[in-house]
Amino acid sequence: MRLALEEHVYRCNKCGACTSVCPLYECTAREGMAARGKVALLEAALERELPVSQGLRARLGDCLLCGACRETCPSLVPTTELFAEARAELAKELGQPIWAKVLLRSLASPVLMRAGTALLGLLQRVRLDGLFGSLPGFPSVKAVLRAVPRIPAVPYRRRHLPAQNGAGPSVRIAYFAGCFMNWVYADVAEATHRVLVHNGYRVESPPVACCGMPHRALGDLEAARRLARRNVDLLAGYAAVVTDCASCGSALKAYGEILADDPEYAGRAKGLAGRVFDISEFLVRHGYRRPERSLPLRVTYHDPCHLGREQGVREQPRQILRSIPGLELVEMKDADMCCGGGGSFALTHVDLAERVGRRKAASIVSTGAEAVVSGCPSCLSQLRAMLGGRRARTAVCHPVQLLARSYGLLLASPHRC
Repeated sequence: MRLALEEHVYRCNKCGACTSVCPLYECTAREGMAARGKVALLEAALERELPVSQGLRARLGDCLLCGACRETCPSLVPTTELFAEARAELAKELGQPIWAKVLLRSLASPVLMRAGTALLGLLQRVRLDGLFGSLPGFPSVKAVLRAVPRIPAVPYRRRHLPAQNGAGPSVRIAYFAGCFMNWVYADVAEATHRVLVHNGYRVESPPVACCGMPHRALGDLEAARRLARRNVDLLAGYAAVVTDCASCGSALKAYGEILADDPEYAGRAKGLAGRVFDISEFLVRHGYRRPERSLPLRVTYHDPCHLGREQGVREQPRQILRSIPGLELVEMKDADMCCGGGGSFALTHVDLAERVGRRKAASIVSTGAEAVVSGCPSCLSQLRAMLGGRRARTAVCHPVQLLARSYGLLLASPHRC
């Protein structure tokens, strides 16, 4: 095995700073869970002291890619990029597992996504989630049915929403509605669309492909690059690209890096990355109409790893929440610690994800908040599952939902997300 980032493997001085921030190490106290242990395994594989095997892949898969170790590393080892590259090399040598092939192909296909979410919605409607919940097997199926909210009857892209407010000229922006937002969190996507229109923008939603983040995380870099090229083409010409998914935003902003060696797309990808904004980042930077309707609600905020660490967007969502009349924002302990969702991690490592998630749920409940707010669909699903496991009555919301309600754009009760 050879890695482009091989030199960084040898920069790790095994100090153990990563063990103090790794949520998996904190739950298990196992050396292989922390970045130090994984780098040691990679070093042994590069020196051919350890064979390339399914066992090595499994150990590298025991990682949320939350970035806490990278942020803390005194030797500046880019751990998340290193592990992602190693996963890709292992996928080339060992092949992709069947479940990963199915998942990644589905995410890249609107037809398969439509079929998959329709099936999931059917299981929810006939209450088979309760049946699976009572069976000892099927941990991943149970995790999905517990975490995912009710599948909407109409996905975001099939909803007829106004493109702009009034007939006057408006700045034309693209709303990047990712897979989760379009098919599962369509109500959040609609809130984002309406908030942007309310603030005077002409909002268009081109038929984008998956952002490619799951493909990068699971080692299919070529598929991630194909998806990136398609999205670069579709998003050309817009003044800005706005997303309400932390993972999508992180992926789009990295297009300049993953397409850096593509002579046709490198410059365009870098240019696009500079025009991508999280919804909270975009509104705070360019100004937004102050909300007027009071929402008497006590909330706490969870920082998604892909938003806080990856994009540096921490204060903007909080600023928006504080601007809503009547809303009280209380900080939880370790607000930026990973919730254990990690995209597909919550499905492939159900027990580990729950152990991490239970800590986060305890922090949320301790604040006495009526709702927890976060800007990542994976986090929203994980928080929903973990709070449900505690029988907590805490609602789970995206910040844009509360802003839309304070604008009077949504009529649902402020206590239900």
